Amino acid sequence: MDNKGGLGKGISVLFGNKNIDPDNVTGEASKTETKEQLFIETEKIRRNPYQPREDFNEEELNELSESIKMKGVLQPITVMNAKDGQGYILISGERRLRAAVLAGLKSVPVYIYNTTDDSKENLLELALIENVQRADLNPMELSDSYQMLVDDCNLTQDQIAAKVSKQRSTVANFLRLQKLPVEIKVSLRKSEITEGHARGILRVDDPAAQLVLWQRIMREKITVRELEGLTQSSAKPKKKRTKTKEAPHKDPYLQEMENKLRVFLGTRVTIKPKTKQTGEIIIDYFSDEDLERIIELSERK
Repeated sequence: MDNKGGLGKGISVLFGNKNIDPDNVTGEASKTETKEQLFIETEKIRRNPYQPREDFNEEELNELSESIKMKGVLQPITVMNAKDGQGYILISGERRLRAAVLAGLKSVPVYIYNTTDDSKENLLELALIENVQRADLNPMELSDSYQMLVDDCNLTQDQIAAKVSKQRSTVANFLRLQKLPVEIKVSLRKSEITEGHARGILRVDDPAAQLVLWQRIMREKITVRELEGLTQSSAKPKKKRTKTKEAPHKDPYLQEMENKLRVFLGTRVTIKPKTKQTGEIIIDYFSDEDLERIIELSERK
């Protein structure tokens, strides 16, 4: 029975539009008649230095390790030949490899992608495509990977989008996450906040105000929807096609005072002047607890 057609489709899905020839991959799956499996010693497999996935849950690794002890590695990992001829470089399956080593295995089943192109762009692209297609990266890891392709491989957003089969706007949105303060990036990487939270925080331009808002999200468990209300006044208005009367520019001093109050109170604040010396301050709150928090802040000496 010839299963080669099914294998070709599976490999094409794995490597996307890199036009990898299924016949260029060897291992268990390419030997369809005998079902022979190719094993490689774990010590001969080097980690891909440009693997975009950086965080591996220790508890999940231990659980996988226990499973491997009982049933072995059911899904082969994918490697490529090292250019110097000394072993192999991991393309995908680092979690399985780590768990196998933890389980005490000396060798693991593999597919070998027959290439010696160990350039940074190729290694990063192979690992990135594989992880993206398995939805295996968190938003910050994706953002860092795209930024690496921009900085180190000189790729444009259009080129990146073509390589990973995504819309250019999707790539651009992930790259925007690079503008977040370091503390918020770490929080997103740890899944303490969601991608929706991160995008909401980016609606506020001032880094100090972003940190205050992030702390509120963490402390009060603010939802993405609630965050949209908090940041609504900070969002830049969309340009209208029809000509309309331009809104008067707010006094720079009042704008600065608004920003200071937003940072201090951690909520939306609007200052509306009535005369040159009078006006009103509108402070928004979104729950009884939010109101009590604002009053408590206002009472501090």
